[in-house]
Amino acid sequence: MNCRAGIATTAFALTAGVSDVDAQSVETFAPASLEELVKEGASVYRSRCAECHGLNGEGQWQDHDAAPRLAGKLAPLSVERIALLIIQGGSYMPRFDSLTHREIAAVATFVRNSFGNNHGIVSEEEVAGHR
Repeated sequence: MNCRAGIATTAFALTAGVSDVDAQSVETFAPASLEELVKEGASVYRSRCAECHGLNGEGQWQDHDAAPRLAGKLAPLSVERIALLIIQGGSYMPRFDSLTHREIAAVATFVRNSFGNNHGIVSEEEVAGHR
């Protein structure tokens, strides 16, 4: 192989590799309705959150706010703060970073729209942006 052919082959390989990497790093998310996310989030909540926060979001008090009450408390919390709490955990709350973007979006949407809260959807894109 001559020098020009080698350079052309290398340039093509490098270009192909870059575009393949870029294509793999772009995630696409299926749009979801409030109803879908609340239904999915209720399942995640029951299996991961209710033990501490209670089935009705009543929370627990054990000489400290071990598991805060979720009922009516979410107005001041941004989507970012809720996503980060789920992903990173808090003072007494464990990390749930093993959950998928969809599961985090669903449980955050469930909590934001249950227990007297009415704060709309958390999207998978928003969750992905905070990982």
